[in-house]
Amino acid sequence: MRDDPIYVILMGPLPPPIAGPELVTETLLDEGPMADIHYIFVDLSATSNTSRGRWSVYGVVRALKQAGRFAWVAWRWRTQAKIVHLPLSQSNPGVLRDLVLFRVAKIFGYKVVVQFHGGDFNRFWVRCRYRSLVSTTLSRADKLLVFDHRIKTQFPFMGPSRIAVLPNPVPSAWGRAFATLLERPREAKTLRILFVSHISVAKGFLDLVEALTGLPKAQAWELHIAGDRIDVEHNVVWTGANMDDGWARAMQILTERGFMDRVTYHGIVTGEDKQRLFQSGHVLALPSYSEGLPLVILEAMYAGLAVIATNVGAIPSLLPRAVLIRPGDVGALKTILATLDPVRCGVWGTENRLRVERGYLPRQVVENLRELYEEMGLQRPPIKLADRIPHRVASKWRSPP
Repeated sequence: MRDDPIYVILMGPLPPPIAGPELVTETLLDEGPMADIHYIFVDLSATSNTSRGRWSVYGVVRALKQAGRFAWVAWRWRTQAKIVHLPLSQSNPGVLRDLVLFRVAKIFGYKVVVQFHGGDFNRFWVRCRYRSLVSTTLSRADKLLVFDHRIKTQFPFMGPSRIAVLPNPVPSAWGRAFATLLERPREAKTLRILFVSHISVAKGFLDLVEALTGLPKAQAWELHIAGDRIDVEHNVVWTGANMDDGWARAMQILTERGFMDRVTYHGIVTGEDKQRLFQSGHVLALPSYSEGLPLVILEAMYAGLAVIATNVGAIPSLLPRAVLIRPGDVGALKTILATLDPVRCGVWGTENRLRVERGYLPRQVVENLRELYEEMGLQRPPIKLADRIPHRVASKWRSPP
């Protein structure tokens, strides 16, 4: 342990629901103390994945309560914490909330680290109703974290020196579960394909079903699906295609072409159930239309699975070109799937494990994050604010040990 702990107010969501930002927040809270980062936590959790990116009275009330909690925590820890770490949404309601939180942090004199968990901010920004407000506010961030150097260009209003690359880490619990790479039986003749994500058109579920049902019937495969269904798309709406009702449309294709007996839906899997699913699989397929750096890909690679994905976000920094396709390219996806068998997947899976061990382990990522905090400097100007603040503001925070 170091003699110079860093106190940081960390805002973010926690599971449930299960999604990338939730698992990253959980991992930072778990691993931070090992690097002497003491996080004071302000919970920004949503009730469900379907409620994200949508305007509602409940959502506005929830955001106001979250801002109130943060204001109290910022005042309470003003003498110890110097940095606020804030995730950045890419939906109109989410970004508005984030801008409010950002401005509150600046009022209290904090340095602000903004972390973008997506991979396509530019598409949101150019269509945003309050584009000028977004760029003006975010340009004051002390540091912007993105997954890959390719994403830096999506923030033209930020100086290059204030944008840093920080990849997602393998979730802490996952790293412990797969501390030793398990050998899969390579004599298996049936290829077990996993789709573990939100089940939607935007995540490529319909494209995967189209590709699989286009393979020769003699090719032995099973599709194992896990995740929650998203029937109405609110975020990836720029493709020009129908992005709704992915589950119903996929089931219709599977039924009409006689492949339903090869498909198993496991629901939402977590913990040991998810681990067993990955231990039994050969390849993860995630042909998404938009991603940042999906944790499920890191989980699959660390568990020794082959991975097929699209060349979006930071994914090309993680996987070789041979397993990457363009979003919506069903033909290319079918071509790759036709070449796979359990033995080849085993070889690719071992290579994937080695890639993840070179920079994506929780301890590695958190140590890099501490260095970024230190580079920012831990001094900040005095707070120009009255010494009184309402004490009835609800707070939810985690105190350092």
